[in-house]
Amino acid sequence: MRKIIICIFVLLMVGIAHAEQQRVEVPIGDSPSLGPADAPVTVIEFIDFQ
Repeated sequence: MRKIIICIFVLLMVGIAHAEQQRVEVPIGDSPSLGPADAPVTVIEFIDFQ
């Protein structure tokens, strides 16, 4: 049981270490959008209509 708890702890710590995200600037130009331009979060959806 102790080995399982240690393994879970290690997996959680590795996940936390890799969870740091990088901010990426995406130029939207004249693309259609909703909401204020200075919103703290921008959600971009890529769709393939094929």
